[in-house]
Amino acid sequence: QQSKIISVDVPSGWDVNDGPGNDDGNDKKFMPDALISLTAPKNCAKLFTGRHYVGGRFLPPHIAEKYNIRMPPYQGVSQVMEV
Repeated sequence: QQSKIISVDVPSGWDVNDGPGNDDGNDKKFMPDALISLTAPKNCAKLFTGRHYVGGRFLPPHIAEKYNIRMPPYQGVSQVMEV
């Protein structure tokens, strides 16, 4: 079985807003098997097609409210949730 590739926050080579780049002239674009977004998904996560998780309860509620960020409904003391 082939190894799975997991990226944390923003996949390598991706622009945080625009997603997978193609700066090297190669037609292949890197797409990990899974993505773990820290605190909240970044804009580039809209273009991600694999399994996606959000990890961490690092954002204080007053900051989430200020920037209109909806935090996932973590269960119990869980730190990770699939979205």
